[in-house]
Amino acid sequence: MKNSFQLLIFLLLASQAMAQTGIRGKVSAAGTKEALAGVTVVADDTNAVSADMDGNYFLNVQSGKHSLVFKMIGFSSKKIFTEIKTGEIKIEHVLLTESAQELGVIVVSAGKFEQRIEDVTVSMEVIKPSLVENKNTTTMDDIIDQVPGVNVIDGQANIRGGAGWSYGAGSRVMILVDDLPQLTADAADAKWSFLPVENLEQIEVIKGASSALFGSSALNGVINIRTAYPKATPETKINFFTGFYDTDQKIKLNDTTYNLNNSGSIPQMNSGMNFFHSRQVKNLDLVIAGNVFLDQGYRRGEYEQST
Repeated sequence: MKNSFQLLIFLLLASQAMAQTGIRGKVSAAGTKEALAGVTVVADDTNAVSADMDGNYFLNVQSGKHSLVFKMIGFSSKKIFTEIKTGEIKIEHVLLTESAQELGVIVVSAGKFEQRIEDVTVSMEVIKPSLVENKNTTTMDDIIDQVPGVNVIDGQANIRGGAGWSYGAGSRVMILVDDLPQLTADAADAKWSFLPVENLEQIEVIKGASSALFGSSALNGVINIRTAYPKATPETKINFFTGFYDTDQKIKLNDTTYNLNNSGSIPQMNSGMNFFHSRQVKNLDLVIAGNVFLDQGYRRGEYEQST
C-alpha cells in the first residue's frame, strides 16, 4: 500500500513537470555572438527574469500569446511576440544590437569619483588617445608639454609657472597612473619613459593645487594617466620608432668613440618599441603590454635604457 501511494505521488509530480509551460532561450550580442549576462526579460509587462552568466533565461507563463521585451544597458531593446501551447517549452534565442550614446567626457581626478567635466570646479584639461597616436608620441612628457599652461622643463612638469620640482622636496606635480603614484622613491621625480603611451583611455591634468586629495606632491597640480579597459573586440598594437641627434658644433659634447676616418663622430640615436594586446576572456579582462627604450643622448656617457 505504501509503495502504491509513493508511485501515485511520483506520477502526479511527473505529469505536472511534463505539463509545465514556459519560454526559454539565450540572449547574445549581435556583433560578437557573445552571451549577455544580466539581460532583463519582461513578459507581458508583468513577469520578469534576468539572464544568467551564460545568457540563458527561463519564464513560466500560461498558454496563449505573449510579448517579450529584452533590455540591457548599452544595447537596443528588442520586443518579440510568440504563442505557446499548454505543456510546451518554447525556445526563443535573441540577438541584441549595441547602442552607443555620447555621454560627454567623464573624469575622476578632480574628486576621486566619476564626474562630468562640465561639473568640475577646478581647471582641468583632458587629452584623448587619438592625439597621442596622431603625433606618434614615444614618451609621455612630449604630449604633456603640449597642454596649455603646462611646461616640461628638464624632465619635470611645471603648471602655470609654478616650480615643478625642488631639490630635497621632490616634485610638486603628482604623476598618477590609474590613481597610483608614479614618482620615484629616491628623488620623488617623474620618469616619463616608464609611463604607458600604448594603452590610454585619457590623460587628466588638474591645473592648480590638489594637495587636499593627493598629498603634498600635488601642490602644483596633478597629471593622472588612465589606461583603457579591454573591449569586446580584441585589439593589438605594435609601434616602432627611431631618431638621431645632430652633431653638436662643440666637439667636446660629441661622442667620438666611433670615429670614421677622423672625419666626425657617428650621430647618437634613440630607438624603441611598444606593444599591447587587450581582450575579454569571458568574465576576465586581459591586457598584456610592454616597451623597450634606448636613448644614447647627444653627449658621451649620457644614455638611458629601459624595458
